[in-house]
Amino acid sequence: MTDRIPWLYSFVFSLYTGSNMEKQSIGNRSILELVDFLSEWRDLASKDLQAEADGLIAAYDDGQNQDLAELAEFVEDFAWRIWPVRFAMEEFFSEQGALVEWDRVSAAVRRSTAHLMQRFKQSAGCQKLDEMLRHDDYELTFKEAETREIEDVRHQARVDYWRSHPETFSVLTVEGEKLREGYKRILDELEEIVQTSAGSLSEEARAKMTSLKDRIVYRGEHVPLETMEEELIYYREQKELPIDE
Repeated sequence: MTDRIPWLYSFVFSLYTGSNMEKQSIGNRSILELVDFLSEWRDLASKDLQAEADGLIAAYDDGQNQDLAELAEFVEDFAWRIWPVRFAMEEFFSEQGALVEWDRVSAAVRRSTAHLMQRFKQSAGCQKLDEMLRHDDYELTFKEAETREIEDVRHQARVDYWRSHPETFSVLTVEGEKLREGYKRILDELEEIVQTSAGSLSEEARAKMTSLKDRIVYRGEHVPLETMEEELIYYREQKELPIDE
């Protein structure tokens, strides 16, 4: 499994419009990308869900034929189930856990990478990994291999901390569960608009729904519910407008 490209590097994180949004949908991702997603995030799943994911990963590694539609359906369900934990981890490590994350990552990467991180932290005044990774001078300082190392170690460091400190994430996970239900409700309503509208409105609503679902479910983004409610209201209003003959 180590020779597969990590899921993180399989995505292009830019936002698209129109037909390009459709290309982001789970059904248009390759089997390799779907298996990579399971491989990267399996540790956050329940034991039963892990076992199912491991079976699909093993089937891919063994060269077995897999049905793309069935795999995509499983991955979408899998992604929804683990989303509250992904949300909790992102919220924690972006704020109160930022220093913990820095210390754990710098202790786990190669000595040369850790030294480079410390020098960059001092010169750029970064206090968090996110600040370092988004800094204008970051790509001028770190090589691609060092970036990959930091990202891979960071992911594992987060998972390890989550496992060893479950109580730290409990409140945030509950918050994530509530957000997930709100997301599902709005996406279901957008789907209804897609199915009951015609022409360009249906296509536009489908593109928006696909983009939102991709950002939330597969990238693990926290999209404010207020933003999604505004999108839903817009498409409801558009649907009620009279159609020119």
